[in-house]
Amino acid sequence: MGVNVPRELEDEILSRVPEKSLARFRSVCKQWNTQLVDETFLEQHSSRMDYNYDDYGDQHRIIINNACSRLSSLDMVGPSSASINDISLINRKYPHEMRKRIKVYKIVHCTGLLLCVMDNQLLVWNPMLKETRWVKCGSDFHCFDDAYGLGFVRQSPPPTHRSYKIVRFRCARNDRDRPPRVEVYEFAYNSWKVIADITFDWHLKLPLSNVSLGGNPYWIGLRQNDAFIQSFDFSKERFQPLDQQLPFGYNEHNPIALEAFRGNKLSLLEQCHLTRKISIWVRHLITPWTILMVVTIPHFPMLHQPPPPQVKIRAWLYRSRFSISYFVDRNDETLVVSVFDVGPRSVSIYRVREKEFQRVFVDTAGNSCSYVPSLAHPHGSSMQDTTRIRYRKNRFN
Repeated sequence: MGVNVPRELEDEILSRVPEKSLARFRSVCKQWNTQLVDETFLEQHSSRMDYNYDDYGDQHRIIINNACSRLSSLDMVGPSSASINDISLINRKYPHEMRKRIKVYKIVHCTGLLLCVMDNQLLVWNPMLKETRWVKCGSDFHCFDDAYGLGFVRQSPPPTHRSYKIVRFRCARNDRDRPPRVEVYEFAYNSWKVIADITFDWHLKLPLSNVSLGGNPYWIGLRQNDAFIQSFDFSKERFQPLDQQLPFGYNEHNPIALEAFRGNKLSLLEQCHLTRKISIWVRHLITPWTILMVVTIPHFPMLHQPPPPQVKIRAWLYRSRFSISYFVDRNDETLVVSVFDVGPRSVSIYRVREKEFQRVFVDTAGNSCSYVPSLAHPHGSSMQDTTRIRYRKNRFN
């Protein structure tokens, strides 16, 4: 005999189950499939995963997009090994020749969703659920000049409904001397709008570092040779600096990167170019920075460095394809970080402890992002505008 369990109790039980298992549970019955995509349940589950990060924090991984636009997921397995899994981005129903033409230039992460920047359109994708949404771009679109952020605003009713948005902008400094511009795409209306009356007295730190927290994206900005944390508030549709200064003195030769920590904090990494020492700070949005970890290994490679004069590499390629991604394991003892080698143009992933490190992955140069799976939905059709895909060499003649 079946037992009727109250909906509230079902939600409470299921909210304690990791995302990967819940994704499988959707096929149990229609009721669970509906229940597991409900906005209220998703918010409850997300909050519990953040709160109990020590129990579920082993799902953190790094997504690597190599030079051939092949995406891989790197998962840490045990104390000394890693699992590399190829993840299919483009549906195999598309002809092979068409799939070869599709290039991914940037990837941005927000609550389990990946924003993939391509030649002339965007793809919002949940790798775990294998659900996608294609976003068309206007004639002024350029995959290299523009920076991106993915986030959401909470709307009512219900109070926990997330309305996802994309911000696309270019500062006054860009490779083609194009005028500054800010646009916001709303998933609910499937349309772009230009945000007026925004001026730029700052530009983005290279390589680009982007993270989404609490629905708003954050970057490292530069103003008059000083660095700060810049955010975009989707509810006000305005840029808002979080800090006027970083917790350390800015040095243009020191690699720095921004990530999320335990789901609800910002994390900031700096590496000294002289001693190779790596320092990591964390903070809530309303509290000061505190030091989390210091790694002192004099022979550890530089995480990122500008190309030497003898290595010819265009500025837009340097900016858009090479980035630093990292995360700290749930015991706050091990750092997993990407390293870009400008010589062979390759990206490596290292597992770093206090006095030792191990390289666990290497691939042709590309970009990467730290990623945590979730049940978030891109809320849209997976239909791709295949009529607009062209060879890259013909794109900007």
